[in-house]
Parts: sequence; structure tokens; C-alpha cells
Amino acid sequence: MTEELLSTPEAAEIAKVHEDTVRRAIKFGYLQAQQVGRTWVIKPSDLHVWMDAGKPNHRRKSTRKENSEK
Repeated sequence: MTEELLSTPEAAEIAKVHEDTVRRAIKFGYLQAQQVGRTWVIKPSDLHVWMDAGKPNHRRKSTRKENSEK
């Protein structure tokens, strides 16, 4: 029996996160996925492992400048 594969939008909906969060998790190796053409596919079991780990995704640092007092 084979598992049905999920696209990044489907995985994001299940995990209740933004699609970019899923893509970042894949990029930094937190979430296992396979690329088929230009599309990433994710096994539901791998998605649940990532979700159980707290959904790490290596967020980028803010580029906003802090308001400096004059």
C-alpha cells in the first residue's frame, strides 16, 4: 500500500501554516520532501513528523530597522 503524496499547499493547510513556511522547512532540511519537476511532494507521515517536532522552519531575521531615538 502506498501513501498519497501532498503538495505544499495541501501540507500547509493540514499543518495550519503558510505555504512559505512549508517551503522553508523543506529548504533547510526540517521537512522531508521530493521534487517532481517544479513541484514538491510530501508524504503525510513526514509531514506529521515535522508537525510533532514543533514545525521548525529556520525563520529569516527581520530586515526592519528599529526606530532610533533622536
